[in-house]
Amino acid sequence: MSLTPDDNPTAPDRVAREKEASPETGSATPVESPRRANSRLPLHDFLEGCTALELEELYNFWSQPKGGQVPREAAEIKRAIRAFLSDDSLVEARALSLGRRQNQVIGILLEAPHYLLSHAELAANKLLAHLTQYDLEASLTILARNGLVVEAKDRRFKNFGARALAVPEEIADALLRQQRAKRRGVFDVLTLRGHLDRMYDDPERAKRSAPTRLREVYKMYSGESAAVARIERLEAPLRGLVEKAILQFGGILPRSLFERMETELGAWNGARWRPKLEESLVGTVERLELSPYGIHHNEEALLVFNEVALAWLKRVAVPGDPDRPHHESSLSVDLVSNISRFIGFILEHNVRFTVRGEIFKTTEKRILQELIPNPGRELSREAVLDFIYDFTRSAHLIESTGERTFALSNEGRVWEQNDLEQKLRALLDFSIEEKALAGDFYHQLRLRRILLRLLKRIEAGTWYDLMYLPFLARNTYLSSLDQLAVDEYFATRNQGGQYAPMEDPQRLAWNLAKWVRSRLYLLGIVDLGYDSSDRPVAVRLTKVGARLLGAVDGSPHQAPALGSLIVTPDFEIVLFPTGDDAELVHELDRFAVRERQGETLHFRLNEKSVQRALSEGMYLSRILATLRGQSRTPVPQNVLYSVRDWGAHAGLMLLDERGVLRCEDEVTLRRFQQDAGAKNYIREVLDEKRVQLKMRYTTRRTQALLRDLGYLVESEV
Repeated sequence: MSLTPDDNPTAPDRVAREKEASPETGSATPVESPRRANSRLPLHDFLEGCTALELEELYNFWSQPKGGQVPREAAEIKRAIRAFLSDDSLVEARALSLGRRQNQVIGILLEAPHYLLSHAELAANKLLAHLTQYDLEASLTILARNGLVVEAKDRRFKNFGARALAVPEEIADALLRQQRAKRRGVFDVLTLRGHLDRMYDDPERAKRSAPTRLREVYKMYSGESAAVARIERLEAPLRGLVEKAILQFGGILPRSLFERMETELGAWNGARWRPKLEESLVGTVERLELSPYGIHHNEEALLVFNEVALAWLKRVAVPGDPDRPHHESSLSVDLVSNISRFIGFILEHNVRFTVRGEIFKTTEKRILQELIPNPGRELSREAVLDFIYDFTRSAHLIESTGERTFALSNEGRVWEQNDLEQKLRALLDFSIEEKALAGDFYHQLRLRRILLRLLKRIEAGTWYDLMYLPFLARNTYLSSLDQLAVDEYFATRNQGGQYAPMEDPQRLAWNLAKWVRSRLYLLGIVDLGYDSSDRPVAVRLTKVGARLLGAVDGSPHQAPALGSLIVTPDFEIVLFPTGDDAELVHELDRFAVRERQGETLHFRLNEKSVQRALSEGMYLSRILATLRGQSRTPVPQNVLYSVRDWGAHAGLMLLDERGVLRCEDEVTLRRFQQDAGAKNYIREVLDEKRVQLKMRYTTRRTQALLRDLGYLVESEV
């Protein structure tokens, strides 16, 4: 015979009573003693203090929508009000009929011990910061007139006798029961909080245990150490099954998968496992029906509560010696650099496309030769080019012409002026919304957003198991299916009877992990670790990724370390990695050619690479500042001279503060003088290399206007 929660020596009530009897024996959160419980405000005490007029007003409020004549006797009115308040749905409906401000006040008080706060504590709450003192008092007056919030005296030592506000006990309990009832469904099955809610919703148990007790018990049992200890106390075969269910399946083990596994437990025996798991507050065995939510799963499964699975994964998800990845792979800013190379190819060549909007195969091969030849282990170079093409078209960086060729758009010119973080943010936004990857887009879109919220909480630079975050994101999403009203969305799709769910819970996590490997890795937000068989087993948040996601702690925003370059007279640039070189590598990739990488990165300056950078919107002064500012030794004079000379050959024009525009290339200056758009800016021609402009605007504004006309203009250095 299985133990009931009252008989079970590890059940929440039993442990809580033991802690209450001997508070000095444990460090868990102390539970509420009977004497302290009496500090809550019973409805009886509140009604006894009401005047006849107040009782009549209360009756009129709580009797709606039925209405009716107010009883004559005060005792009859009180009896009627108690009857109204015994209907939880009526209590919730009448509370919701009030304004948003009033419900915010009620919600704050429901979260407080004994549903009571001092007036100062309530006014200082962040959720009410937008209210003026007058608005707060007006809301409290409305609540007080309807009996939802009453004034009391604070009995706590720190502010004894001060003005306090409380929700009557019966009303507060009814509202909390209704809140928990709305979470019924998947939440109850998959989470420890839902399981405890279900246990404490029993009427007999609810009489003995207040909702505040439930919060304290949940805090006690959801802690990492407590959850891990309960798994370790399970009998050996069942413990092994639970561990495997967490590590391989994220805590959800369907019967169909179990029957294909080799275990010491023999055949599936959910009826025997369920009481053991529930008594230990580790999990349960239930039939989980997810097809109404668009997920392919309708069978019995062993379910480890989310909080318990999280605690166990935390213990094993951080690889260390000897579990450290055998190989490490990082793409850093290669994708951003390849987009610049792709745009540069568009500028230099007439790239034609087919009637279907695709680049010709012969042109694709030429573009691939321009890209950085290291696509990583997850994607081919062709797949990287496909992603770049889809992104540039979606972001309108390139546009089609009437001759069925591509040209750089205004957005494309602005793109090259953006810093690395702005570019990565745009790429990440595109990747989140990408529909071409495996899985149901409706589910995967929400899973990706959850995973990114979880990703910024992990420590940058530390290896984690590859499935750690996908499992956590999947479990969080499944627990929120009812709250997100996912079944309502799929109800409309199921009306035709032709929709069939594509993913089961396991594939939800696998497809999400595939997105991490094919997109977050491609963007340089994470690095991947491989075992000796070249299978991906670990993931690591990069410093660039941490900054992009807003995870500042542990990954401070620092400029690249000074003195990490050496520039040689033969135009080679050697970069000595410092661990946070993404910004510098991004800069070098814009105006130099990456030749090889290993312990050091080698780049080569040439006329074509410098002119390409200038045509894409980079300034010559920025190129020279990067070389001078990051070089360990003085930059050779022949290199500085050649860079300036290459800029001049590209048609670079220098504008000084007096409005004199100088250009060493006579052909470019002659074309400028004959340009109908530029003539409005010319005051006079000074000589064959200089032109005096009409300075109707600032130097910077004039420079921007002339660049819009297609001329490489920058302030004189």
